[in-house]
Amino acid sequence: MILKKSKIRVFLTSSLAVLLLAPNFSLQTVYGASGESAPDITSTASEHSGKWMTGEYHAHTFESNDAQESLKSVLDAAFEQNGFDWMALADHLRVSDRDDEGVNLPGGSIPMSQGIVDYQNEKIKKLQAEGKYAGKIIFSGFEWDMPQYDHAAVGIVTDHPGSAEALKAINQFEYLFTNRDVSMFDPADVAEWSAADTRTFSTKEDTRTAMKWLSSHYPDSYVLINHPSRKNGTSSELKVEDIRDFNNIDPNLVFGFEGMLGNQMASDRGETPETYGGTDVKVAQLGGMWDALLGEGRRFWNFANSDFHFKTKNNQFSSGYWPGEYSKNYTWVDGSDINAVVDGMRSGKSFSVFGDLINALEFNMSGDGQEEEMGGELDVKQGDDLELTIRFKSPQQNNNGDAVKVDHVDLISGEVHGKVDPGTPDYTKATNDTTKVLKRFTSEDWTTDSEGYNVIKYKVEAADKDRYFRLRGTNLGTDVAGETVSGEPQIDPKNNTVDNLTRFEEINARNYSDMWFYSNPIFVDVESYSDQQAVNDTMTALDLGDTSAVTSDLTLPTEGKHGTSIVWKSSNPVLMTNEGKIIYQPKKDTKLTLTATIQRGLATETKTFEVTLSGDDSITPLALHSTLKTENGQAYLSGNWTNQSVSVSVYASVYIPGSDVSIQLATDVNGNFLPYESGKVVEISEEGQHQLQFKATDSLENKTTLPLAVNIDRTAPVITLKGDSRLSLTQGDDFKDPGADVTDKVGIAGSILVTGTVDVQTPGTYTLKYNATDLAGNAATEIVRTVVVTAGTSSGGGNNNGGGNGPVATPAPTATPSTTEKPSTTPRVELEVKAQQGGTGTLKDVGSFTIPAGALSGNSEIAFSVIAADETPVMGALQAVSAAVELSSDKAGMLNKPLELSLNYDAAKITSGHKAAIYYYNEQLKKWIYVGGQSQTGGTITASLNQLAKYAVFNYQAPSITDLNTHWSTAFTDRLIGMGVMKGYEDHTFRPNEDVTRTQFASMIVRALGLQSTGSTVKFADQSAIPAWAADDVAAAVNAGILRGYDVNGKMFFEPSEKITRAEMSVMLANTLKANAHKQTDKEGDFADLTSIPQWAQASVKAGVEAGILGGFEDNTFRPENNATRAEAATTLYKLLEALYL
Repeated sequence: MILKKSKIRVFLTSSLAVLLLAPNFSLQTVYGASGESAPDITSTASEHSGKWMTGEYHAHTFESNDAQESLKSVLDAAFEQNGFDWMALADHLRVSDRDDEGVNLPGGSIPMSQGIVDYQNEKIKKLQAEGKYAGKIIFSGFEWDMPQYDHAAVGIVTDHPGSAEALKAINQFEYLFTNRDVSMFDPADVAEWSAADTRTFSTKEDTRTAMKWLSSHYPDSYVLINHPSRKNGTSSELKVEDIRDFNNIDPNLVFGFEGMLGNQMASDRGETPETYGGTDVKVAQLGGMWDALLGEGRRFWNFANSDFHFKTKNNQFSSGYWPGEYSKNYTWVDGSDINAVVDGMRSGKSFSVFGDLINALEFNMSGDGQEEEMGGELDVKQGDDLELTIRFKSPQQNNNGDAVKVDHVDLISGEVHGKVDPGTPDYTKATNDTTKVLKRFTSEDWTTDSEGYNVIKYKVEAADKDRYFRLRGTNLGTDVAGETVSGEPQIDPKNNTVDNLTRFEEINARNYSDMWFYSNPIFVDVESYSDQQAVNDTMTALDLGDTSAVTSDLTLPTEGKHGTSIVWKSSNPVLMTNEGKIIYQPKKDTKLTLTATIQRGLATETKTFEVTLSGDDSITPLALHSTLKTENGQAYLSGNWTNQSVSVSVYASVYIPGSDVSIQLATDVNGNFLPYESGKVVEISEEGQHQLQFKATDSLENKTTLPLAVNIDRTAPVITLKGDSRLSLTQGDDFKDPGADVTDKVGIAGSILVTGTVDVQTPGTYTLKYNATDLAGNAATEIVRTVVVTAGTSSGGGNNNGGGNGPVATPAPTATPSTTEKPSTTPRVELEVKAQQGGTGTLKDVGSFTIPAGALSGNSEIAFSVIAADETPVMGALQAVSAAVELSSDKAGMLNKPLELSLNYDAAKITSGHKAAIYYYNEQLKKWIYVGGQSQTGGTITASLNQLAKYAVFNYQAPSITDLNTHWSTAFTDRLIGMGVMKGYEDHTFRPNEDVTRTQFASMIVRALGLQSTGSTVKFADQSAIPAWAADDVAAAVNAGILRGYDVNGKMFFEPSEKITRAEMSVMLANTLKANAHKQTDKEGDFADLTSIPQWAQASVKAGVEAGILGGFEDNTFRPENNATRAEAATTLYKLLEALYL
């Protein structure tokens, strides 16, 4: 009897198909016993329902004479141990000598189809009745010896799996298409079957006849080729033309093969001489047989199986892994019976994996407003943009107990040319020459979303022809000796170790170090576009938005839809170029026209856009700029005093290109202007105050002026002593320096410097030296005062006879000059810096500094000096390659903006593998802290600094980090690594996209701030879970008020191993800011997802944004529940140090 597929899928659980019941069903299982008719229970599954299920269709039990495990053991392993959702058994369709438990049959051998009815079916019903495998789908397929070929997994699928009719169909197939003896079958059945069909089981054509019979009688069945490259005994090699023949018979029946082989524990991996990473060469070879089939547009899929026969026992056997232990198929199933599973497999929405390398994968392609997934066909038009999205994740560890990590994912693509015809040379061609790895993705290319998925988005070049796209991924690097070359898997060597147990261990280790996954493809069907259609579509879609009040450059696309080109022309290129760039903003609103010429082939159309450039009355169309330098090449600030000649040059900048400018200069008080050549140097060398007045006029009658002042004084100040130049004192006399006066034309810098001391307790001759320097840098002639202290005499009030009082000694005070500073012996420069102007100071052969306008809160005197060697803070093991310097100010206060410091250093002292780096001295911690900097040729390094402090250049050994070269976070990670706050891993990676735990981030903050544990005990309810290396850091963070923990039923928990979210990170940062003076910006955290920020974190996020520490993503979201990555942690800590002026 032929069972036709009904339109309504029944909701039935039978002895061989256990269905997942809808939530409103209370029964665990529903049986359809042999001979019973299946009840019509309508499925409640909707058109869009479904879920991912795991399973396989090729495993053996005792009923296969070469297998050594019971049916129950196999099902327990598949469902209870390895979490399968469905299982299709595949015992050999041969004679069977044993029952499902391995007991020899008392009546002798029987056909396997009879064994399914008598033993397999009955045992499954019994196990289910005992409550096992609830909600699991079990199906009895079989492995067929294809005449003249190797094996295929066959499942005769009907509307009522497990019914008497379905089981009889297996019996009929075995009679017709195997060499079983006729006497093994029921004579009545033989008579019926022989009347309808002829037995055929010897030739290759007989294989094809069997497939045609299945297609005709049971069209929902499957025939899937097992171990496709294996050739046993007299079987023939399976060639591409054979697979094409099979698929041509019925693509709904023969729709895939076991490309990811079972028997992975065999000496020849997969019991096949030519495997690559455990995968059959027909799948693993780039551009090989599978790609040849896909290149025809065939919906022919790859699957993985265990081909389980037995586990390693008694140091003898080696077949492979339990079902689901090493290999899995993930299939999207819309329903809850074997019919739905096979439909899911047939759809191509599935992927296969070794070693649990991944446990979730979404692979989508979109274009022309549509989206398709694995197994689907995306219809687009020629020239459409294509974008793929990949989301995948891996388990924490696999069944071997190993941590799992994908190294890279390959996007493989090939052209689709349509099916080839039998009899043509291409029909026997087993390669696709157009197949290539289109893109290799590494962890640098993916981000991790809130669900833990690694997410890749990639724009594929515009659709040009029919193609397919598939994925391949591995844990291996691209060039691993013996495993991969340029990312391609290499052939698996045979393991010839004699000792069984040793060999099994070696093979298992090899398998778990060499893991892969393969997705099924997405097909893209490209509809050719006519030139005129392409141009018309671009015309319709082309839009510049609102151009009624333009104030910035316009983005003018140069490529349109479907391969069209766009050329633009501006009606007023003086205002706006043909590329949409504004040359200048007019003072009044001005209209112009942009014309787009759209072309493809011979088709051309134009589209115009009216544009109004907004006027701006505040625009300065003309400006003068000056360069002033002293004769030693240092910058000179207009109006300052100097004792050197000054060179002055001026040039004009115009807002409107093409404007002619004339410049004039007046150097006398009467304002007599003479023509001045732009950029010409004017030398001022005479003493005195010089006023230079420049004025400029352009061809549009815009005018501007620039007054400059040059003050030159080469006359040294004169010091005049008050009192005599030589003074005499008696020992014990009081002494006060009479002082001195200084006169100068322009005034002196600071006060008179007096050096020397006078000790009135000790007779002798003392010298006081008086020095002064004026504002122009002229030093006065040193004046000397000599003070002579002579010995005193004793006197008494008594008489000579010894009566009365003896002599009294009166203590003599020590006289100290009004200024007793030690004369400076190290270079030093002092600069009066006006807050709104900034300034630059230089010490020859030492370095220079620049303080930008607005960096200081008020006018200050900035000193830049070399620190004497005996006063330089201890450097420990650090090797200095420059002098230590100090930047200081006469007024306290923080910098509003960073200053720039450049220091000279001895490049010859930088050793191999090291680099120069600026450090600052932390007075509180009494240690030098890494800053970094950018080195220039010639031994100079420059860094932006947040504070006035002591600085020096050191010979710094930077760790070798391989994955930060092009990462966006490099500018931030360098300082954190240099400070020892963060480190790389043993494999020389930083792993910037790896998530950070709460423990790790707390430790990072503590190390960045240099906090020390006070020794007080901090106890959380989960204290024992805090790693020993971090205990002190966590305690220091708690004591500093940076973290508190979570209150759960009156107990405080820290949750040290939990990944820290961006919201949690913001709280720790805000707590740090509360305890320290910090910068404030005018930024606001007006995020698009503001309402998703937890209430407890909103104030912290706001504080972090205002301090310039936190920011959002490109779409203006904050994403508070996202885990913080190492790159994000480094960025926020770097900005925290900036905000704290460190």
